[in-house]
Amino acid sequence: MKDAITCNCCQKREAIISLSYSGLDLCSQCFCELFERRVRKANRDFAMLRRGDRIVVGISGGKDSAAMLHVLDKMARRIGSVTLIPVLIDEGIAGYRPKTKKKAQELCKAHGYKLTIFSFSGLAGKRLDQIIKLRNKSKNPQFRTMGACAICGTLRKYLLNKAALRLGANKVAIGHNADDIGQTFLMNMLRADPEGVSRFGPVSENDLDGLTVPRIKPLIYVPERESAYYCELKGLPYHLGSCPYSVEAFRGLVKDFLNDSEGKYPGIKFNVLKSYLGLRMQLAENDAKSAKKPASNKCEKCGGKCSKKVCRACQVLEFLEN
Repeated sequence: MKDAITCNCCQKREAIISLSYSGLDLCSQCFCELFERRVRKANRDFAMLRRGDRIVVGISGGKDSAAMLHVLDKMARRIGSVTLIPVLIDEGIAGYRPKTKKKAQELCKAHGYKLTIFSFSGLAGKRLDQIIKLRNKSKNPQFRTMGACAICGTLRKYLLNKAALRLGANKVAIGHNADDIGQTFLMNMLRADPEGVSRFGPVSENDLDGLTVPRIKPLIYVPERESAYYCELKGLPYHLGSCPYSVEAFRGLVKDFLNDSEGKYPGIKFNVLKSYLGLRMQLAENDAKSAKKPASNKCEKCGGKCSKKVCRACQVLEFLEN
């Protein structure tokens, strides 16, 4: 029987988690403290939570949003005068969303919050399952070739923004972790879309148009697996399962590549994150020197911020109407 490994941090308790990228073996208490320090660092670096904020917190029922709500709740109480409003977007995915919704409701109840729910049915008059069936039968080539995750992600983002406007929030917190940021960065590169690096970030720009609520990503320094560890150690309810439509996503290929690379070369994911943040900072400095503002248009239909004449959400809604 092997001897127990002592925590590298406190040098007192037994280590239960090994972080290969840093060589650290941590006990449960020191790991949770590390997790929370990373969220606080994101707040310091990018000014995410401030007194007087009214923040919609995107809750999915998964590990990332569960960990995020728990830590943000602690931070909000410490900062003071910060209001958190948990919101779940119900896409309408049979066999999946009901399970995650139940966990989300348990999470919010345990923290003393009421969960507010907005649905695709309320927005488009159809559940995602119905939308995908219509897409598969559609004769419109642009709509027919759209991936399920592209449709879902577009409508989720659109609806979460509408929810924030309706609830009077000035920010939206989403549970994108370090893995998600690295995947999006690589996807932009593989699609030859370097401008995409400027379009997404730890805190989205606010055009003060009254139609686009800034989005913050408190988990930007947190690897995906560690959200699950944190939830388990804190006893937070969450659903561990994949969306049935995720098999269509290009992101899945990039995710597998990064996971395989991390397994062989620990620290790769943090290196990708560091590269992204460094490049984004350089682009911002170049724009500042040239007095150039990032290209930003307004959707001709809804008036919201977008990179084309009509935003993707309005395109999808138009396809459904037709």
